[in-house]
Amino acid sequence: MYLLLAGLAVILIFFHIYNKNRKKSVACLMYHNVFAEKTEGIISEKEFEKHMEYIKDMKTYKMEELEKMNYILDEESILVTFDDGYKNNYTKAFPILKKYNIKATIFLNTVYIGNDRDYLDWNEIKEMYESGLIDFQLHTHSHYPTIRKPEVKGVFEKTEGDFVKREYFPIFREGLSNKEKAETKDFRDLDFTGLPVFKIRSQISMKGLKLKEGFVDKYREIVNSEEFISKSSKERKIFLNKLFKVHKKEFFEEISEEEFEKKVEFEITENKRLIEEKLNKKAEFLSYPWGHTYKGNVERIKKLGIKSFVMTSGKANNVKINPEKIYRINGDKIKDYNLFEKKLKYVYNKG
Repeated sequence: MYLLLAGLAVILIFFHIYNKNRKKSVACLMYHNVFAEKTEGIISEKEFEKHMEYIKDMKTYKMEELEKMNYILDEESILVTFDDGYKNNYTKAFPILKKYNIKATIFLNTVYIGNDRDYLDWNEIKEMYESGLIDFQLHTHSHYPTIRKPEVKGVFEKTEGDFVKREYFPIFREGLSNKEKAETKDFRDLDFTGLPVFKIRSQISMKGLKLKEGFVDKYREIVNSEEFISKSSKERKIFLNKLFKVHKKEFFEEISEEEFEKKVEFEITENKRLIEEKLNKKAEFLSYPWGHTYKGNVERIKKLGIKSFVMTSGKANNVKINPEKIYRINGDKIKDYNLFEKKLKYVYNKG
């Protein structure tokens, strides 16, 4: 019994010393949508308010404030961010942030601003920015993906949500005929049912592949054949992957190095231009779409006017933040209050 108690005492002393000497950390939270009701994978208005109520007494900062602070934060501080720029950031999140006087940063995909009903417009963005609570930074102009490899993971179901359809739309639009492209301007105009789900990456991360013109018609002809319909789901997937591997050049086109670099430059400079012109401010913080980092020499990105890179790794940051890698914790994945509280207590060495 004595040995057991002595062993427990040693363990407790070890953890006390470990926690005392552990580097001081701060969290940077990441959100996307805030919905009125509970939804799988998306935080609800009530859940988000509970998160904000928990951190209301902590110091919060906008990204645009960090450089003046030499990227050194107080131990009792936290950063709040949103990706994409959805309309509900204004209608649902902003009133809660104002209620608790919490500062936040929204990383915008500017191609959708004022052009898609699910996204913010510039009047809402200006109102939020002028409140002094909300900063706006870079998330690339379009957030479009590229095909990582010609491998089918599955197919689109009729019930697939708008979020995924919007992400995949530019991929499939490339594969339409010229006539269909002229008629299909929005993802809501395209029937996604049965179309292949590929492995994708951010188009500013790697060159990847794009669909050849007419891909969609060819694909539908194949999958609507009696031979294909007679196969099981597993057999269909095997068949398509073999077909695309053997006849890759018939269905896909490799994006050239030149095209890739032009795309990277446009996506960042256009994103930056619009935010800076509309808000009369500097936009120098880039949140990588999906957290997919640029695979080339990052110095090239910095020359476009980027001073800091924001990730989605799930880690906390040292109080002396590294502007090259600002890590974020996905608040959408810990929307349950108990999980959220447990995570933050660990980060701030309180649990």
